Amino acid sequence: MKKNLLTLVGCSVMLAALPLRVAAQDELPSLIVAPFSGDITHIQYWQPALGAGLAEMLITELGKINKFTVLETTQMETLKDEIKMGQDGWVDAAEMVEKGGFAAADFMFTAKVTRFGHKEQKLGLGGFVPRSFGNLGIKQTTSDVRIDWRLVDAANRKIIKTGSATAEEKGTGFDVGVNVTGHGGRVGFDNKEFMDSALGKATVKALTLITDEVKPVTLPESGRRKQKARTADQQANAADAAAQALRSTPGKVLAAPSKSAIIVSLGTQHGFKDGDKLNLYETLDVKDDQGNVVFTDEKLVGEITIQAAQADRSRASYEGDVTIKAGWVVKAK
Repeated sequence: MKKNLLTLVGCSVMLAALPLRVAAQDELPSLIVAPFSGDITHIQYWQPALGAGLAEMLITELGKINKFTVLETTQMETLKDEIKMGQDGWVDAAEMVEKGGFAAADFMFTAKVTRFGHKEQKLGLGGFVPRSFGNLGIKQTTSDVRIDWRLVDAANRKIIKTGSATAEEKGTGFDVGVNVTGHGGRVGFDNKEFMDSALGKATVKALTLITDEVKPVTLPESGRRKQKARTADQQANAADAAAQALRSTPGKVLAAPSKSAIIVSLGTQHGFKDGDKLNLYETLDVKDDQGNVVFTDEKLVGEITIQAAQADRSRASYEGDVTIKAGWVVKAK
């Protein structure tokens, strides 16, 4: 007899599926499990809630193998509502969940259920029971589940692994055709009637076969992490190039009251620090007949050592015999 079943997957299952943010798991690749699709031409009464319930069950099982950080997928609307409550002012600004904080997925698990149900077979035992009509017989129910699945790189859509899990179990049936607000019967670890049924037991067998196949898979570096690494390298290279450009920018001697107090126009913002050495150049101007400087030669006369670097200038010392003058050029060695 059909029974009215709730269609929402239990919150307890959702909470069990959320990953624990501990240090040991931070380095694990992240995974999302999409709600299972169903072959509606072969599965009578297939409903979206069945696919969501099966995905919830697999999320729970994959979370146990310590191979992925499993991200929430089937309760996204609830999570979005939590964010919206903060945006609407129902949550204190210091406590609200900010939009844009969701973790991204390295891999995606997707599956299609091609068999999910049961068939009944009447077995005749022969003989005759008094006051009955007909031969003695029993009704035997066999539940059959088949799930075709893929493990996919979420960034580049490359399929990492495919498989098919098939399981069957004899015993009590479970009616997935109960229609409650158009969503069908509920399946999940928290539904005792389903778990006690042959269909529930066959489902658990199939999910166990999947996790057993997924656990030993050697995962490549995900496309998302490769992209992050490329972006980080590009940013680092750009920063290095900018720093190199600053270091290669010539400076000038601003003042030289003594050999131990030569003030130059290069500092920490140009990439220099205490102890760095700079080449010192005497400037030799070439003038035309009217006395205009038309060319400036630079003559290397030695090196100076930075003693105290500030943001845009430094104090340096010089150990040579040349009398240094303001306006001379200093460059990185």
